[in-house]
Amino acid sequence: MAEDVDLEELKRQTSQGDRIEEAASAEDRRDLVDDVVAELDAIDAGEKQKTVSVWDGPLAAFVRALEDDSERMDSIGHALQRNLGVEEGDIDRSEILRLALRVGFEEAAPEQFEALRDAVREHATKNL
Repeated sequence: MAEDVDLEELKRQTSQGDRIEEAASAEDRRDLVDDVVAELDAIDAGEKQKTVSVWDGPLAAFVRALEDDSERMDSIGHALQRNLGVEEGDIDRSEILRLALRVGFEEAAPEQFEALRDAVREHATKNL
């Protein structure tokens, strides 16, 4: 029976080119982690800003409307926090935008978002 399982796994890997794709994916992920760590180092050194700007009228109007209704803003912010699995805390304009970007990236590009998490961990422990 173990032979059947191994044979099925081998068929799956070779039929989709998984071995080559996995190696390329791992290399791409490592490159992204390295790039993010380098950017974090530049931010820490004061060479780059940690501000992100977006020009979007409807989104700006939406966020301002949220700011005018703290219950609504808290409700949406807490939903975003739950979606990311983080502890619920205070919600302000910056926090809701950070959370929304993270949820969007995590939903649209989960592997790349996980590379961001890896980079943040690596950066935090680099000088220990």
